[in-house]
Amino acid sequence: MQCSDSQHPLFPYTEEEKQEIRKELGLRETGIQEDINAILEWFRKQPHLVDAGINRAIIERMLITAKGSLEKTKQRIDCLYKYRGLAPELIQNREKELSMYHGDLWSFYRQVAMPKLYKGHRVTIIRIEDPDPNNFFVDVLFRNTFMLGDLRIQYDYMLGEKWVIDIGNCSLSHLLRMNPLVMQKTAQIFQEGFGLRVAAIHVLNCPKGGQTILSFMKQFFKPKILDRIVFHNSLETLYQHIPKRYLPKDYGGEEPSLDDFKVKYENEVRSEKTKKFLLESSKMVSNESKRPGGYKYEECMTGSFKKLDLD
Repeated sequence: MQCSDSQHPLFPYTEEEKQEIRKELGLRETGIQEDINAILEWFRKQPHLVDAGINRAIIERMLITAKGSLEKTKQRIDCLYKYRGLAPELIQNREKELSMYHGDLWSFYRQVAMPKLYKGHRVTIIRIEDPDPNNFFVDVLFRNTFMLGDLRIQYDYMLGEKWVIDIGNCSLSHLLRMNPLVMQKTAQIFQEGFGLRVAAIHVLNCPKGGQTILSFMKQFFKPKILDRIVFHNSLETLYQHIPKRYLPKDYGGEEPSLDDFKVKYENEVRSEKTKKFLLESSKMVSNESKRPGGYKYEECMTGSFKKLDLD
C-alpha cells in the first residue's frame, strides 16, 4: 500500500491538533519515525503478513492508539490482519457495495464522525433511522463501519472516541437480528485489532426495552465501561459533555444535519480515490497458513472477548 500523509475530507484535523496529540502522549517526530521503521522491519519478516502490505501512515495511527507502545502496536497489527481475514463478509467483497449502481450504504441508519476534534477526540454519531427491524442488518452496519475504520487508520489523527448513540427507534426485535457470530468477529477486529479507545458513550432516547439491548452489548466491554455510559433524558445534559459546536443540527448543534452528512459520505466513499483505497485495504488480511507455529481457527472463534482499551 502506498504511504500518504494527505488528509481525507471526512476526517480533518489541524497540524496544531496533531502536535497536541503527540505532546499528550509524550511522542516526538524522531521517535515516531524510528518506531515506524522498527515495525516495518518486523512486519516484513512475518511470512503470514508481508504479502498483505502496510504503510507508514497506518503504523503511526496504530502507534497513537497504543500510546506509543512498540510491542502493543505489533500485537494489534497482527491481530487486526488475522481477525479481518476471519470476517470476509465484513471486510472483503466491497466492489458491489461501492458501485454507483448499488443502493444507499446508510439506508436504515446514520453514522457520522464530526469534522471537528473535541479535545483531541473524534465525536461519532450513530442513529437508527428505520424503526422496522426487518430493515435492520447488523452485518451492513459493521461492514460500513470497517470501511470508515480503514479510512481513519490511514487518514485520521485522534486520541480516542466519544460516541453519541441514539436508539430511539430500536426495539427488542432489533436485538434478535444481531447475529452473535458477526458480533464476535466485530468485537475481535475492533478491540484486539484497532485497539479502539472509547472515552465516553452517550445514549439518547433510550426506549422501553432499550436497557436489554444495552445489556446485550455490554458483554463486549470491561465492567468499568458502565462508568463511561451516560444516559440522557434531554439534549441539555448532553451539552454538558459535548458542546453544540461539535454536534449536528439534529441535536441542536452547529454542524450540518445527519442527512446532509449522509449525502457527503455516500459521494465521498464512492469517489474514485476513496473507492480504490477501500478495495486495496480490503486485502489487508493475514495468510494464516504461513503463520509460524501454526494456527487454529477454533481458538480464535471461541472463548471470552478481549476488552476495549478504555484507559
